[in-house]
Amino acid sequence: MPKRLSLSPLRETFFEVQFEPVIPTAGDILPGLLYSHMKTEYPEVMPLPMANVPRNVRQQNPGLHYQASHRLHGVTGSILVGDRVISLTTLEYPGWKLFKTRLLSLVQALRETGQAKMVTRFSFKYINLIEASAEEAQLSFLNMKIESVGAPPSEQGFLMRTEIAQDKHTTIVQIAPRSEIKVPSANSAISGLLVDVDTIRFDPSPEFISNPDLLLEEAHSVTKKVFFSLLTPSTVERLKPVW
Repeated sequence: MPKRLSLSPLRETFFEVQFEPVIPTAGDILPGLLYSHMKTEYPEVMPLPMANVPRNVRQQNPGLHYQASHRLHGVTGSILVGDRVISLTTLEYPGWKLFKTRLLSLVQALRETGQAKMVTRFSFKYINLIEASAEEAQLSFLNMKIESVGAPPSEQGFLMRTEIAQDKHTTIVQIAPRSEIKVPSANSAISGLLVDVDTIRFDPSPEFISNPDLLLEEAHSVTKKVFFSLLTPSTVERLKPVW
C-alpha cells in the first residue's frame, strides 16, 4: 500500500464509539461534560432534533438509542453526542497521525466524564469518491468482476453492498458509480465512483476506554487494506500514490 495518495479520494471521515451508559440519563449531561474538555477545538454547541424527543420514547425505541442529540462544532469538524454514542466527523482529513491524536483526545474526554460503563463497539467510516467523467466505465476502477446475465451491469442506479469479516473486524463496503458529492469549501459538487468503507470492531476489550491506541491502529489498518484491495493498480496510479 502507498503511504498516501496525492489525489486523495477521501471526502468525509467518521469515527464512532457506542457504549453502555453508567446512568440512563447520561445523555442529558454528556454534551456539557464533553464540552468542558473539548471546547477549545469545538467551541459551538447546538441541539439536534433528537434533543426534543422525550427520554422515555428514546429509551423504549432501540432505533433511537444511538442517535445524536447534540453537536459540538469547530473548524476541524464536529462531535456528535447521544445517550449511548459519541462520534467525530471531519471533511478535511488531516492524515492518520493527526486524526488519531484527535480520536485519542475524544476517548480520553469520554473516559473522564465517567459516564461510559462499557464500550460495545467502535468504527471507522471512510467515504471516498474517485472523480470520473460520465463517459468512463467507473466499475472498471475496481479489482472485481461484476456481471448481470453474463454482461456488465448498467452503472446508472447501480448499488452494491457487501460485508467482509476479518478477524475481530467486520467491514461494510458500499459501491455506487455515477455518484455525486457536494464540496462545501468549493461550493460545488463532484461526481464519480463512490467507495464507502465502514470498519466495525465489536466488543473491544475493556481496556479500550483507558488505552485505545493499539485497537485504533488495528482497525485503521484493516480499513486501509480493504480500501486498497478494492482498487486496480491502474486506479491507484490514477490517484498519484506516494510510496
